[in-house]
Amino acid sequence: MKRDAFHTAQAFIDLYFPDCQIAVLSGSVVRGEETPSSDLDIVVIDQKPFRKSYYYGEWPIEAFVHNEDSLEDAFFIETQHGVPLTTRMCAEGTVLKGGREAEKIKEQAKRSLIEGPSALSLSKLDELRYAISDKLDDLEGSERPEEDIYSVSSLTESLHQFILRSNQRWVGEGKWMYRSLRDYDEMLAARLTECLQSFYTRQEKDELIRFVDEFLAPHGGRLFHDYYAKF
Repeated sequence: MKRDAFHTAQAFIDLYFPDCQIAVLSGSVVRGEETPSSDLDIVVIDQKPFRKSYYYGEWPIEAFVHNEDSLEDAFFIETQHGVPLTTRMCAEGTVLKGGREAEKIKEQAKRSLIEGPSALSLSKLDELRYAISDKLDDLEGSERPEEDIYSVSSLTESLHQFILRSNQRWVGEGKWMYRSLRDYDEMLAARLTECLQSFYTRQEKDELIRFVDEFLAPHGGRLFHDYYAKF
């Protein structure tokens, strides 16, 4: 981590949240993966929960402010939805303020990351499989390359959710879609990435369609006939 990042975060907390109980610096700077566009992600335990963006000391800063109740709620909601935003920030973060109490939160978040999200019901998994099947059918029959771009984007999001949630693993958003797949199965992530590169660089969609069909096969294949869901 850049020394400047840690001290900037400390000075930021002293200025904007001098009475907070706990502050934890997280994100790419803590993992040693910062880029020129990286910001500082800081989880703060204070009185009123909110999220706010700042510029301080030439750093963009995202403050995720919770009280004890809202932090517990965030951990619970993330286990249900499968996206560990706050959980990961707390687990991976570096303590700026709070000592032992901050370390307890970090340990709780680490345990949650290891345990994974709540298991999806069979009906929810079928809902995802149905959505994937529908998008596959659209992609397979499409003769409009400009529409395929959006179909593949939507298919990728649903597919990554199905792969990971069917194995009770955390999912991601944006770049974390790839990272979450890689952490689960590096070879699978590499193959899906190759399929997507083939589509986006050469407009070749057959390889991607085969990959998705192969993955769905052990789960019953594409789902349409007799699919039923309550509104």
